[in-house]
Amino acid sequence: MEQTPSTARIALKWGAISGIVTSIAQIGSQVLNLMPEDPTNINVGLGLFTNFLAIAFAVFILVMAMREFKILNEGFITYGQGVGVAALSGAVWGVVSATITMVYTQFIDPSIREKMLRAFRNTYEQKGMSDEQIETAMRIASMITNPGFGFVMTIFTGVLSGTLLGLIVAAVVKKDRPVFS
Repeated sequence: MEQTPSTARIALKWGAISGIVTSIAQIGSQVLNLMPEDPTNINVGLGLFTNFLAIAFAVFILVMAMREFKILNEGFITYGQGVGVAALSGAVWGVVSATITMVYTQFIDPSIREKMLRAFRNTYEQKGMSDEQIETAMRIASMITNPGFGFVMTIFTGVLSGTLLGLIVAAVVKKDRPVFS
């Protein structure tokens, strides 16, 4: 019986690829000022389109990772192996993406956090919130935009989305070995 290929090696490869690509896209949108200063001015159609592209890219990465595993495993991949590859790929994506984003926001362009907090405050003021409500909301916004919190949440999001999408993709991609082989 042949030895099963390593899910970790495949997940490292595809998770790193997706983490690098998504980080470049995110940083590129910030550098090119594609994100409006005021969050209320976001084009909903464009937002939905970019979310669709992000999900499509994640599914593509998971299909490619599972396809590689399948090729290395004589054309077979179980549902569990597929979900495992997806969850590990999501975790690696989260770590790579969080690391690149943290390095960028801490050392290359540290003004991003201040811009975000300023945009939040402007939005709260435009909504007519009281000073007390604004201060409470700003404490929450400050916590959410904290680099450490963002780092942990990006990793958590990677694992969660990788696993959830992996449940679907693995159901489509799986191919069990015949019982009598």
